[in-house]
Amino acid sequence: MPRGPKAHGRTKAASYYYAGGKKIELAPADDLVALDGRGLAKVSAEAREVVERAGRPLSEGIHLVEKAFLGDDAEVAAAGRLYPVFRSRGAVIVALPEVRIEDSRVGYQKKIGSWLRSHAGEAVVEKHSADRVDVRPASGGDALGIANALAEEVGPEMAQVRFLRVTGRPV
Repeated sequence: MPRGPKAHGRTKAASYYYAGGKKIELAPADDLVALDGRGLAKVSAEAREVVERAGRPLSEGIHLVEKAFLGDDAEVAAAGRLYPVFRSRGAVIVALPEVRIEDSRVGYQKKIGSWLRSHAGEAVVEKHSADRVDVRPASGGDALGIANALAEEVGPEMAQVRFLRVTGRPV
């Protein structure tokens, strides 16, 4: 059976992540979309206004918008990256395309490196230090799938997607 992020047969992000070795379930927030607003300069003034008026700005130029406000606006969707949005434990969670892997145990950096080399088409190493590796999914990839596959197949001390957590009123 194939292993790794694509082994699960999913085209969408996985519906869980690991924290402290425990699986934390995520419920897809099908009513919300997170949009990287840096691409909004490429869209019409009307489309930009919809996102700015209806969306809630988060950090790093990301806007959380109810899908109902966007309708079928392909122009907005094409303007920037869309990030998966979930609900868990009373918060709205946006999964960013970044995975942080940490392990200080002897030999685990070698295991992590080997896994990453065998999945080079899915995960791109951005930064590497003695006990930490930061990766991004390859174009259109699934950061949650990468983090979960690493946690399940290699077992580092930590392999987790970078999340933006929104508490309180989401939009």
